[in-house]
Amino acid sequence: MNRQHPIPTNVITGFLGAGKTTLIQHLLKTKPADEHWAVLVNEFGEVGLDGALLAAEGIAVKEVPGGCMCCTTSLPSKSAMNQLIEQQNPDRILIEPTGLAHPKQILQSFGGKAYQGILDMHAVVCVLDPWSLSDDQFLALPAFRDQIQLADVLIATKSDTSAPEHLARFDTFAASLKPMKSQIGKISQGNMPWQWLDAPRVKQTVILTTPASHSGASSSDVAERDSDGVLRQENKTDYGYSCGWLFPETFVFNFEGLKTLLSELEVPRIKAVMQTDKGWFSFNRMRENFQAKETTSIGESRLEVVSMEPVDWRGQDNKLRLLSS
Repeated sequence: MNRQHPIPTNVITGFLGAGKTTLIQHLLKTKPADEHWAVLVNEFGEVGLDGALLAAEGIAVKEVPGGCMCCTTSLPSKSAMNQLIEQQNPDRILIEPTGLAHPKQILQSFGGKAYQGILDMHAVVCVLDPWSLSDDQFLALPAFRDQIQLADVLIATKSDTSAPEHLARFDTFAASLKPMKSQIGKISQGNMPWQWLDAPRVKQTVILTTPASHSGASSSDVAERDSDGVLRQENKTDYGYSCGWLFPETFVFNFEGLKTLLSELEVPRIKAVMQTDKGWFSFNRMRENFQAKETTSIGESRLEVVSMEPVDWRGQDNKLRLLSS
């Protein structure tokens, strides 16, 4: 992979539901028209939902399912990166790791000797929901704190819907960080200027709270499809649990029943693109904020649920099947 010029590469980090995918979608819509950008996506779950959504928009995407990118010895992530470079020859690469990943290992992996002359690591962008700074559960997580500390650009998302006191807390928090960030901002709908990707790197002199050898993810065994063609795969780390489903195109879900189930399930994070009796819909849930929007088909219905506590995944599986025809 000999190149004349290294590829500018940015890590877009942020905890669960902070708005990483929305930010990337905006950046790809507003980038220089003569440039070809590509995305390396690593999801905590197993069904590659974010990758499927981006690919459906015609974006050049390579996936590393299962939350494994943050391990410096991760052969799947390096293989995916190599394929992305070979196949797309992009002018810039955006790396979207799982919200539970630690960015230090990613920077070590793709900013090390193996990619010298191939990748040029530019600003690390961390997005966060201002609300999270008022939640002790988030503030206690080492990965959450270290994502913020390692960022060169710190962005508060959802500024249009956040409470004024949460935005004020973000301002105070961001101003207190040492060393200072190259760029701090508040955005809505992912509308960060793409030029901020080239903000100067911040020299880090702090000791991070998560050991560099910690990968942050532990995938379950490879799942197989059942007799109905459904794949269900679970995953867990020290910080949370997830379960992902892939449903064949023969599964058509009752829209109202599905909407009720996903909006009332006591978990903090749900993402889905499902075929219903009213057409294809995307479902997005972050805490009490729930949205259902019409979308285009991505082939198979995909659902990812993330929780900080154990969940009866088999019971949820049964409820989902009862809603399908």
